[in-house]
Amino acid sequence: MRKFFCFCISAVLLAGAFCGCTSKNQGGNDNGQPTTAEATTEQVTATEADTGPVDNSAAPFIGKWETYKVSVNGDVYESVYAGYPLSSIAKLVIKEDNTAEYIDNLNPHGKERVLEYKWSITSDKNGSDVLHLLSPDERLDCVVNQGEMTMTNPDMSDETDIYYLLSVSEFTEVEKNTEAGLDKVDFSRFMGKWEASHVTMGEEEYDEKLGEYPVYAAFRLELKKDHTAEMTIIGDIQEYEWEPETKDQLYMWSDYEGFVIKIESGSLVIDDEMGLVIKLKKVNEFTEYDFEAVGDSIPDENILLEPEEEATT
Repeated sequence: MRKFFCFCISAVLLAGAFCGCTSKNQGGNDNGQPTTAEATTEQVTATEADTGPVDNSAAPFIGKWETYKVSVNGDVYESVYAGYPLSSIAKLVIKEDNTAEYIDNLNPHGKERVLEYKWSITSDKNGSDVLHLLSPDERLDCVVNQGEMTMTNPDMSDETDIYYLLSVSEFTEVEKNTEAGLDKVDFSRFMGKWEASHVTMGEEEYDEKLGEYPVYAAFRLELKKDHTAEMTIIGDIQEYEWEPETKDQLYMWSDYEGFVIKIESGSLVIDDEMGLVIKLKKVNEFTEYDFEAVGDSIPDENILLEPEEEATT
């Protein structure tokens, strides 16, 4: 039987009403000066006039929240979802300055993704406060009831996914399978520019052409010392982060995708662990290639997911 962890958040407002004794000079003391209580009341009233009424509707939302249950297409998950612990699905940091961070660890190696949001609060038809997380791409609605937050996407259908979150003081840490002492290892042999020499996609092998493109132009990678990387995929630049996992292995990721990186027999090998393996050779400069020249011959299908087979003679 599911448990709900409940807490009460109470806000106490100082109205500025103090009781004092009445003297023969009303509105003051024997010397005609305002009493301490009256002076304090005047200060509070002046403060309210300057700042407006205090709005505590955000108070129940402020802080850190972490998923403990999700409902997807009507199925409820309370331990893991798609192989990920529920704490990796969504973490929220709601801040008092009307900003928020949405964090997940849904990368294959649990690397963190952070999205920035603004927030505002309105009331629904039942009078409940709803906090809206707003970004240029989407809106998420959050409601707090008895210490539990539910988060939904209002742009989806009635059978929307529902995330259930609880307030936490600290987020659950994602276990990292990394060796100790990697800060002392020199990874300069990985740095620099690399271009593809061989591509494996499942059972298919490509040495010369990938669809309409030479293999060397299809995948190009530059690893930088500042733990960033750029991979050009058929002329489209994708940005990544990387960090070492062992003294002989890096991991490069962006959002939900990632690649294990090793050096084997002088070649840089990147592996998405789902069937795509790319061998790359070190170059001083990338080989020039005019992508626009073959623009009209690009096939409609996704060439990376469904590449054309090489012609056989």
